[in-house]
Amino acid sequence: MSKNPTVSRWWRGGLAAVGLIVVLPSGRGADYPLAPAPSAPAAEPAVAYVPPENPSELLRLDEPMRRYFRARLSRHASGYDRLCALVDSIIQPDGLAFAYDGNGTYDARETFRRRRGNCASFAFLVVAVAREFDIDASFQNVERATRWNRVGDMVVAVLHLDVKVSSQGRNYIIDLEPGLIPPRDSSDVRLIRDERAFAQFYCNIGFDELVRGDADRALHYMARATEIDPSCATAWANRATLLSRLGDLATARKCFERSLRADSRGEAALDGFVSLLRQLGTPADLQQADKLERRARAIRERNPYYQQQLAAQAQEQGDLARAEKHLRRAISLKDDEPEFYAQRLAVLEQLGRSDDARRVARQLENVRTRLMNMPEQIVP
Repeated sequence: MSKNPTVSRWWRGGLAAVGLIVVLPSGRGADYPLAPAPSAPAAEPAVAYVPPENPSELLRLDEPMRRYFRARLSRHASGYDRLCALVDSIIQPDGLAFAYDGNGTYDARETFRRRRGNCASFAFLVVAVAREFDIDASFQNVERATRWNRVGDMVVAVLHLDVKVSSQGRNYIIDLEPGLIPPRDSSDVRLIRDERAFAQFYCNIGFDELVRGDADRALHYMARATEIDPSCATAWANRATLLSRLGDLATARKCFERSLRADSRGEAALDGFVSLLRQLGTPADLQQADKLERRARAIRERNPYYQQQLAAQAQEQGDLARAEKHLRRAISLKDDEPEFYAQRLAVLEQLGRSDDARRVARQLENVRTRLMNMPEQIVP
């Protein structure tokens, strides 16, 4: 038997926007109703969620949560049995019947009340309850699961968060998406401190506020993320990107530089920093941008929406073969974006490649059908 059995057999879920890269009063929050009886569906609270300002509140349990889980988890059971009972009490229909909501980033108490949330919400609830019952649980990032997506005029890299549990000399992974769990000892999995998970949480909240059009609140939460974990390169890059969008280029530059000091590889910041330097436009800035361009281009090449942009430029220049090549690359990087297939179909038709065009047309229809049939909330 593997040394890392997967405690994720109960669920097939999805990804949430944790640790976003954009190309882009407190405590309990409002007094929402507690989670209904397990047999009843969870009602969506009418009041908008306001996250606690103090990150120590994100994992705090309240008394109703303790009563609920105390009735389902025995401290005398083995660690593995307690872990199974914990996940069952969250996932199973006779428990909270947790529902996946990709747009829901909540702390542990709010996740319990709403009985829904994204992978970050689920992870926060699991870690909070596990530690309450003396189970050794930690957050980890699954970096191989990073995906690109577009929200309005922003392109984001979507990271994945799950939970590692150690019990009686064995390790277990609790994950909403078992297919994303890499092999044991994979370099794609990185155990992270609570502060890093908290910073990613506030980055998420900030991005949600930005999508809703409240740039001031978005900036507040993204700044909060850098205060909680000053070593988080992604948090500094997100803050810098937003400041750049708001026109505060001087402060954006300082934040990009902080990000690059935190991660010299520049995965989160380099492309945006080069763009900012060119926007500043002084001879020294342009010279620095030129020095960094090769590394930035390598990062950019892995962005499917950048490949789509290159394809559009090639189309404008009449180079349809090059456009089709970039669109094939875009689809290989993200195979669930209908725009890529539609654009490639148009190019193939212009090239007179009718057989390939018919094949891509079928792929486009399959992707549209799959997305149309995908539930907004995935339930077990």
